[in-house]
Amino acid sequence: MPHTLVTGANSFVAAHVINELISAGHTVTGTVRRSSAGFSLLAENPEWVGKVDFVTVEDYTHEGAFDDIFKKREYDYVVHTAAPVPGSAATDYDEDFLRPGVQGNLVLLKV
Repeated sequence: MPHTLVTGANSFVAAHVINELISAGHTVTGTVRRSSAGFSLLAENPEWVGKVDFVTVEDYTHEGAFDDIFKKREYDYVVHTAAPVPGSAATDYDEDFLRPGVQGNLVLLKV
């Protein structure tokens, strides 16, 4: 049974991706910024229990943010859906969206 890592697991898109992966026979590890988000997803999708686990990555732009996740287990696939979600004070596209988005991708690729 393949095991897939899905980043940004509590997003709208990721929830659909996870559902499709489970339907295709995968087990899934999802990253969330807060553990409560993982608990909420399991409460909303009780059919996922035993097929999905969650790990917390508070800041995926931080160097080494994914290192421990990859040290604990091997993954057959990675689906990277995490994206920057700045607060309501975000006004600078480059600083608030572009740079964190690029940095998050680079951190994951360096693992």
